[in-house]
Amino acid sequence: MNAAVRKSESSGVNTRSLARLSAVQAVFQLLQSDDKASDVVDQFLKFRVAEGGDAGMPAEADRTFFKSLVSGVEADQPALAALIEGALASGWTMARLDRLMRAVLMTGVHEMKARRDVPAHVVLSEYARVAGQFYEGNEPGFVTSLLDRVGRQLRPDEFTARDAQTPKDG
Repeated sequence: MNAAVRKSESSGVNTRSLARLSAVQAVFQLLQSDDKASDVVDQFLKFRVAEGGDAGMPAEADRTFFKSLVSGVEADQPALAALIEGALASGWTMARLDRLMRAVLMTGVHEMKARRDVPAHVVLSEYARVAGQFYEGNEPGFVTSLLDRVGRQLRPDEFTARDAQTPKDG
């Protein structure tokens, strides 16, 4: 089985997808507080597992993957912000994005940058899906577009190979 798609044996749920959703929630918490990633991760793992509602963390979530995402975002925040700023349209800054969008993008860019075991196309689709969990408008497309620009910078080989396989209209 592909390492990027780990499913719970009993439920068929993608455990990494669940971890990504929870990681975005944890990064959102980091962005609006002075908490350390280790404290937020502990809070999610000890108290918010299987908690109902939007703030909960599903028990099936890949905990190791969740922890690596949250800790990685905290450790690499300035570089992640610079990559996002560089991919935004002219005149846009991180400050113009709401904290939740910043959390989605920072977590997605971190995974694109640090988790080479996850194919770039999986990162794109997973964070568009995560954005769709929180937003009802064009935000999933915005996330895909920004992660595509960053991914082409960080993993040009994956995108060149994918582009070569895509049929051209002619």
